[in-house]
Amino acid sequence: MKLKNILIAIFTGTALLLNGCSKVDDFLDADPSKSTKKVIQTAEQLDQVLASFTRYYQEKPDIMLASDDYEINREYQQYLSSGYTAYMRNYACWNDENTVDTRYHTWGGEYTKVYYANLVLNNIDKVEGDEAFKANLKAEAYFLRAYCFFQIALAHTLYYTGSNGDELGISLKLTTSFEESLARASLKDTWDQIDSDLQEALKITKPFKTSDGKGQTWRATTASVKGFAAKYYLYRGDYDNAKKYAQEVLSEYNSLKDYNDPAEMYHHSHVDTYTINAGTPDEEVVTVKFPYIYDQMYSQASYINFLEWKELIYARACYYGNWDYIPSKGLLDTFKEDVPGGDPNNDLRYYFYMLPDFSLRYAQMTSNGRIPGYCQFFMDTIITGPTTAEMNLIIAECIARSSDWSGAMAYVNNVRKNRIRKEVYTDLTASSQADAVKKVLQERRREMPFGMRWYDLKRLNALDPANKVTITRSYYEYNATTVKTDVPKEYTLTPDSRHYALPISSDEISKSGGEIQQNTY
Repeated sequence: MKLKNILIAIFTGTALLLNGCSKVDDFLDADPSKSTKKVIQTAEQLDQVLASFTRYYQEKPDIMLASDDYEINREYQQYLSSGYTAYMRNYACWNDENTVDTRYHTWGGEYTKVYYANLVLNNIDKVEGDEAFKANLKAEAYFLRAYCFFQIALAHTLYYTGSNGDELGISLKLTTSFEESLARASLKDTWDQIDSDLQEALKITKPFKTSDGKGQTWRATTASVKGFAAKYYLYRGDYDNAKKYAQEVLSEYNSLKDYNDPAEMYHHSHVDTYTINAGTPDEEVVTVKFPYIYDQMYSQASYINFLEWKELIYARACYYGNWDYIPSKGLLDTFKEDVPGGDPNNDLRYYFYMLPDFSLRYAQMTSNGRIPGYCQFFMDTIITGPTTAEMNLIIAECIARSSDWSGAMAYVNNVRKNRIRKEVYTDLTASSQADAVKKVLQERRREMPFGMRWYDLKRLNALDPANKVTITRSYYEYNATTVKTDVPKEYTLTPDSRHYALPISSDEISKSGGEIQQNTY
């Protein structure tokens, strides 16, 4: 059948630089516009559709803001220069509606990527090319769609227990047609589709390491697909399969960064200097160091450092343009637990990434405005994609839940010996199965704050009664335009709350002509 002309916008940019000025067909040479129409004829053209990491790596911060790793409270409202923005409040206080700032909204962000996955899947069997090459492209497109559907479901649907399959799922966009229905499928059908796409993705036969010895972390490989499979099965409570795929990843690639090694980790040379309480007896000059990777200009080198992060298996990251990942007291307290001497700075994840005075750039210049911030890459990017450290912790949790808590601690210590100051390091031990599970979960929180916490909250609340979490925040009453700073209010998210399905933007619902149904609360 003759292929249809398909309107596509290809943003090659940084990805082409990272590919070492790879060949780009005439298909990609023209500047995109509404009138640009190209007939897809070869597998190489479809390969370029998947080539740009900049199109696929970013995840939106709505689930980060809603998690208990993020801090919103009355004191911070007083000392942040302009207070919390409307979308920060809506997500952090689990508002029933989100009508603004769709830029920070998982639903729209992930469906953009789904379009490109479908572009490949709808055309791969019709184009010319080597059959093995085409088979891997097809598996990669299934992987991308499965990952995106997973993220949308994580943000906007309730946890699927198996008995609530009639609840609302997501819109299962499987084509590039703008005429395809956007009506939400059931929760059961949603997870059946994710599982089906994952099984197709697991057919990939592309090794993690390329011929030049570097990992293509922005493209699907056997390791990245299996890394996602481990995350998927852990979330579903299938601990046998989660362990299986995590072990298979580590059998192919198992490199961890040693945070004790100055060649591996260091503070960036950039510093910010602030004068607080100026003109008073309490005047103080505060210098803020910046973490491992910092580049205000978002240079090509910075992107390469992110993509070549030694532990990264697949390039996914929470992207938050406001930069202020404000840690909650609960998150900060975890860095005092299971750490030698109870000193957070003995945990090098705290030392490198937790900046005690980071929010002075936003706050009134007083000692009360010294709000901590968490910073990893570029100030606004935190790794969420599968890593070798996460694979160790997945195996540890699965083993702990099978009663082998001694074996579980061995995998936890694989990570910790690369994170705790070597001068004070001791192996972590557990006294029981419950203690082992708790310690693994705490280690996960320290290792993967903000980006993975919503994932853990939802699955633990559904599957693990001993580790359910109720989140309480003390803030103010507010509406779309005003924060009522004279009316304190407690906000609570219970383990069984329907607000674990974040609302879909009214803008998305309007664009769908009402086909997309809002969550109910």
